[in-house]
Amino acid sequence: MKKQFEHLQALTREQRELIKKLLTENRHLNTLTQTLRHRIQDLEQHHIVIDREIAEIPIGFDLIPEDDLNRY
Repeated sequence: MKKQFEHLQALTREQRELIKKLLTENRHLNTLTQTLRHRIQDLEQHHIVIDREIAEIPIGFDLIPEDDLNRY
C-alpha cells in the first residue's frame, strides 16, 4: 500500500510540474498572439494608407515636369 501511495505522489508531482510548464508556455503563446495581432493591425493600417495614396494618382495620367509647363 505504501508503494502505491508513493507512486501516486510521484505521479502527482510530475503532473504538477507539467501543468506549470504548460501554463508558462501558454502565457508565452498568448503574448506572441497579442504581438502578432498588433502587427497585423499595423500592416492593415499601412495597407489602407498605401491604397489611398494609389487611389489619388489617376491611372494613365501623364505627369509633365514643371520645366516643360513653363515653355508653353
